[in-house]
Amino acid sequence: MKLISIIFLGVVYFPLAYGQQISLVSNLHDSISETSGLIYLNGKLITHNDSGGEPYLYEVDSLSGEVSRSVFIENATNVDWEDLCSDDTYIYIADFGNNSGTRTDLKVYRLLISDYLNSPNDTVSVDTINFSYLDQTSFTSSTFSTNFDAEAILSYNDSLFVFTKNWGDKWTNIYALSKTPGTYVIEKVDSVNVEGLITGATYNEGSNTILLSGYTFTYPFIVELKDFTSTDFSNGTIDRYQVSIPSGSSIQIESIALLQNNQYYITSEINSSDNASLYRFEVTNQSTAKINTIKPVTVSIYPNPTNGNIHISSASNSEVEITILTLTGKAVYSQFTLKNEIDIDLSKFNEGIYLIRIDDGKEQIITKKITKL
Repeated sequence: MKLISIIFLGVVYFPLAYGQQISLVSNLHDSISETSGLIYLNGKLITHNDSGGEPYLYEVDSLSGEVSRSVFIENATNVDWEDLCSDDTYIYIADFGNNSGTRTDLKVYRLLISDYLNSPNDTVSVDTINFSYLDQTSFTSSTFSTNFDAEAILSYNDSLFVFTKNWGDKWTNIYALSKTPGTYVIEKVDSVNVEGLITGATYNEGSNTILLSGYTFTYPFIVELKDFTSTDFSNGTIDRYQVSIPSGSSIQIESIALLQNNQYYITSEINSSDNASLYRFEVTNQSTAKINTIKPVTVSIYPNPTNGNIHISSASNSEVEITILTLTGKAVYSQFTLKNEIDIDLSKFNEGIYLIRIDDGKEQIITKKITKL
């Protein structure tokens, strides 16, 4: 997102003597200096520009950084395109950049891969998936402090997953979104304390891992989610790697895409006098750049559904806050406890679905659905 350049002008960046070194492949052509999303599809590296750019997808020559093809999306507008992902049938273009938290027109464009590959005049049409966040109840401008900005999306099984860029608390919240065109109100299914701002996401089916790109105001980083079960992405191992950028290239990394095995492409957008660039990055088990492993809070909740008490068992050794919310985000119960085991009486709650959130204030927030019969 180009607005972040304003903030970086006030930060002195000292090149790091340590960190996961990534290889500079090439600087990017001026026409894609605001690169924000990235996929590697059918041997082609595809990107786009962010807010205010033209509604084009660009194929990038990975050797020279030049644009080899431009594909025009005739029925789309680039309000703030921030990421790309794909499955076997479609490319998904995420128009959900929202750094002030005021947007009510969040959407994902869906493009047939066959149309993209075979368009005779490099012009294509898309379907639209519109959405809003269930837990966003205020749209008052809160520039660079909102938790409803987003710059990362991935395809996993039958759904899309949005990873937010939380300016307020430096976590990322995860929301599930249908791949079918329509209008949806989406709910948070998970959260991860990434200790920074998330800008891109990619799923590696071969290793069943998710990589997230991001930055703080002093260095860029990669977060790797692995050993998770189903869509409980935070319940596995969460490793965070510091990235060392070659001198003269922008540290504002904006997107990440799987190349093959454990090798990835990363792009950064132009920042001050530093070039927009294309990098290669490889995840290794012996990396010396690992900053920390984020340990998730493990918790079990039963019985679920329930018509009375619900039992919560947490492995956390610190005080946790337990909050029960309606699907509209209204808190109907809150308690701090040091106990690993606690029972809560729901007998007076109305029938329906609630969200239960367990937060230890340090590492993770676990959010689960519960059903009151």
